[in-house]
Amino acid sequence: MNMDRMKCYVLTGISRSVIDALLRREIRSIELRSAHNVATALKAEIGSCVLLTPARLSDLGKGVTGVIAEVTGKEVMSHSLFFASGSYFEENEMTVVRLMLRPKGFGRIVSVVNTGILDTTVAEVVSISHFNAG
Repeated sequence: MNMDRMKCYVLTGISRSVIDALLRREIRSIELRSAHNVATALKAEIGSCVLLTPARLSDLGKGVTGVIAEVTGKEVMSHSLFFASGSYFEENEMTVVRLMLRPKGFGRIVSVVNTGILDTTVAEVVSISHFNAG
């Protein structure tokens, strides 16, 4: 088992089906819309290490596992949503970050360095040679 520690940005709440599709190379990018993942993805640059995990932000801690990937590209987009009902009109703007990723292997969190709903989520991660879902 490789015990080299690395700092990775952590993207949480990623569905297992998306992670599996990324591993099978059926998809090469993901769009992030949740506030905590957008805040983290905005800091990631090409070459950055990210850990994608189905765990919720509130459940992050030592032992949480996921897929380690390298950022190969990034796009930041804004979407405007309009709602109208009778004389009521509302506009909401949402920032979306699309990360192009290259999977590198599996990893396990050793310690969470930083976390917060509108902050960058970072953890110390070690790569693991196998994934034990049990």
